Amino acid sequence: MNSFNVITSWANIVAALVMFLCSAIGLFINLSIIRSFIVDKRQKTAFNLICVFRSINNSIILTVAFSLIFLPATVLGFSFYSPMLETVLITISLNLMVYNEFQGIYLSVNRLFAIIFPIKYNLFFGIKATLLFHVLYYLDRIRNVTFENIDRFNVSTFMLYSVDYLAYGGFMVVPNEMLIWSAVLLVIPFIINSITYIRFYYLKKTMTRSRENLRNAKKNMRLFAQTMFQDSLFPINVIFTMKLNLLSRNRLWTFFTQTFMWQIVHVLDGFIMLMFNEKLSLLRKRMVSKATPSVSWRNTGTAMKYPTIVN
Repeated sequence: MNSFNVITSWANIVAALVMFLCSAIGLFINLSIIRSFIVDKRQKTAFNLICVFRSINNSIILTVAFSLIFLPATVLGFSFYSPMLETVLITISLNLMVYNEFQGIYLSVNRLFAIIFPIKYNLFFGIKATLLFHVLYYLDRIRNVTFENIDRFNVSTFMLYSVDYLAYGGFMVVPNEMLIWSAVLLVIPFIINSITYIRFYYLKKTMTRSRENLRNAKKNMRLFAQTMFQDSLFPINVIFTMKLNLLSRNRLWTFFTQTFMWQIVHVLDGFIMLMFNEKLSLLRKRMVSKATPSVSWRNTGTAMKYPTIVN
């Protein structure tokens, strides 16, 4: 459907509206997380830095892939990028998605180390070590994108957005090897998170019931819960993108399984991080205090606070 005719079918209109709304909401959420980290000194922790890198990746994907490529092509009925340039932009976005999935393993190890070796945490997972790890991994993704696109250019195998299917790559049939690799990325964080939960449960039963210990336990549990929520997004995306998309060749179905599910993952990822953000929690606490003036300050102190690393 690479023509210069403007697409006016209702499927394109629905897809364009959904992509526009998701991109707007997702960018607002993820950019808010980045801004909060920059302007608020209290949030400059290693765990929050991890969240910032995730938000940066989410923002780039929502901007480059969805706002600059998929949305205009859906509205116009054709892509105004050259095949090679569009391929580079889409593969950059896909590599940033993979970046976030591998970061999920790092995040799981981060939580496990914080609970088992809290004294050594800053040495191996402090903000400087976290920054170094992410810089090195960005360099690895740059290497991967470079060599992948050199190979694609040499054999003229492009990764393009299909207006016919309203999805990148068209009607994709994913090799079994990719499904196995996706399963590995799901199983590893699950095993690590299970060990973390068992360890946390044991520590909670044996620790003294002091206010400080209870506060630290709640902070670590919130961080663990955030990690679990974020890790659950990847398998959902994989199931839809790599398996359920094969159920039908209907344009709206391929849009839903291959495009919308990819996009909504980055919106929900930012939303989960925002829900654990200190400013949102403080706002909720103030709203509860105003709504219930007769309740003492101590009684409203149970409102969720921002998860910070417990050393």
